[in-house]
Amino acid sequence: MFLSRILNLIGGKLRRWLKASEARDPEAVYEAAISDRLRRYHQLKTAAAGVIYMRNKLERELRSKSLELREVDEQAGQAADMNEDQCALILIQRKHELEADCQRLREELGELTREAEDAKKNLVAFKGEIEKLKIEKVQMLARLRNAQARVRIQEALESLSYDEDVRALEEVRESIQRMLAQAGVNREVGDSELGAKLDEIRRRNAESKAAAELAELKRRRRPPLAPMDIFTQAADAVNGHPRAND
Repeated sequence: MFLSRILNLIGGKLRRWLKASEARDPEAVYEAAISDRLRRYHQLKTAAAGVIYMRNKLERELRSKSLELREVDEQAGQAADMNEDQCALILIQRKHELEADCQRLREELGELTREAEDAKKNLVAFKGEIEKLKIEKVQMLARLRNAQARVRIQEALESLSYDEDVRALEEVRESIQRMLAQAGVNREVGDSELGAKLDEIRRRNAESKAAAELAELKRRRRPPLAPMDIFTQAADAVNGHPRAND
């Protein structure tokens, strides 16, 4: 009883150690499973080859017995025709033995044929399982590596100081705000200068319009000027030289 408990304890520790080792190296577990299935596949293939060999052997034996049966049957008929009763009886007995042997061989051959077909189907199915296991190994190991990479990235992110991240973010935000403020000041200064120039243009335009309006007003309010001929004729009359008509 004590020895059994010791063995169970040792066995439990070995199983736990084996599970831990398998968890740390899944690729080795897949390789071991594939190797085990390949070994069993070769064993099954050897067994199938033995069944097929026996089936072929029985087929040859059945052909030989069937040929002998036909010959013995013919010989028994010839012995009966020749009134060789003793030979005929011996040949008839041999014929019965061969018939029993052929019947037995047919039954065994049928059974071996079914076993050979089942063995071939099992070989194909087992080989397919091995191929699927190989594909599963590649896919699962790829997923494992991706998961491990994500875990490493997460651990790297978690190892960063939160305070440092917050401080860095605040500095970046403050820098962005200062840059935006500077851009706003530049825009406002540019807008002010442009506004002053526009105001000056508007002022000069208004002054020009007012001056033009004043000139037009003065022009309208002045009396019309007399023609120069009137003044010439008046001067001639005073001087006593009337101007002849044209």
